[in-house]
Formats: sequence, structure tokens, C-alpha cells
Amino acid sequence: MENLNKRQLQKKKTRNYLLEVAKTCFIKNGFLKTTTSEIAEKASVAHGTLFLHFKTKEALIVEILDKELEIISHQINKITEQAENLEQLLEKYLDFLEEQEDLFSVLARELPFYSEELRRKILFRESVIREHFHRTIEDGINKQIFRACEVSVVVTFLFATINYYLSLKPIFVETGSVIKKFRKSIVSTFFLMLEKEEN
Repeated sequence: MENLNKRQLQKKKTRNYLLEVAKTCFIKNGFLKTTTSEIAEKASVAHGTLFLHFKTKEALIVEILDKELEIISHQINKITEQAENLEQLLEKYLDFLEEQEDLFSVLARELPFYSEELRRKILFRESVIREHFHRTIEDGINKQIFRACEVSVVVTFLFATINYYLSLKPIFVETGSVIKKFRKSIVSTFFLMLEKEEN
């Protein structure tokens, strides 16, 4: 039993290590250009070992994404439970994107070229985050904090704007963060769309 637990722990450790190596490779070369043999070589494991843990390269990117989004989902859940404050929610989400910007700018840039199944998996994971914004805005409308509006349009505008800057990061910034550069304008334009009109 003890040996089994040691083996399971080692397997988990190897799996997490492979995810970290793959993430580094994807950030450096992009998902499309990175091969599984490159990841295995960089991780100093046999090519077959990689496939014992992940059936495909797509499975790798989905699991990396799941790990990252689990962190932000947990943080966002805490915020919505405590405050239901849209500004706090947006700031936390932008903090997260800024921390993981290299990965998300690659995803935003390459997404149109991924297989339909991979695109669907990635967009489904994004929709989980969108739902938090959707609910918080609806709640703000019901409490008459925000003006009545088409919530899905406002949320789509926010995510499309963020993805636009992420996908064109090399054009907008030579070094540093594109989210940091455009953060104030993203936040102010978003809240302008929700602002109640003065009577």
C-alpha cells in the first residue's frame, strides 16, 4: 500500500512537472509550433513517458488551462461570495491575466487556428468565467446600480476587448504587460457602458 502511494505521488509529481515544461514551451514557441518530442526532450523524459500521462498535445494545453482557470475561478468565487462587487471582480480577473499574460496572449493569437474541438474546450472554459460577470451585472441591474442593458453584449464586449489586446500584444508593447498598459481604458470603457443616465 505504501509503495502504491509512493508510486502515485511520483506519477503526480512527474505529471505536474510535464505540465510546467509544456507551458514554458507553449509560451516560448506557441502551441502550434511546439511538438510533443520537444516537450519530452526539454523535460528529459522518453517520448513515450509523455504519452503515458497525456494522450495528445491538445490534452496538455487543456489541462494547463484548467489548472490556471481553477485558480482564478476559486478567487472569483470568493469575491462574488464576499462582495458581489463588479469592479473588484474585474480588477481580480485583470490581475490574473497580467500574471499569466504570456500564456493567454499565445492562446488569443493562435485560437482561430486550433482544431474545432480544442477551440470549443477553450471557449467553454472561458464561458465559466464570463458567467460570473454576467450574474454580477444582472444583480447590479436588479439593484439599480447599473442601467438596464443587454448583459451578454456588455460581457462579450469586455472579453473581446481583452482578447484583442492579448492577441496583438507584440504590436502594442515591446516589453512589459499589454493588460497593464490598457487596463484603465478597459475598466473605464466597460463601466461607461453600465453607467446609469443622469435624470
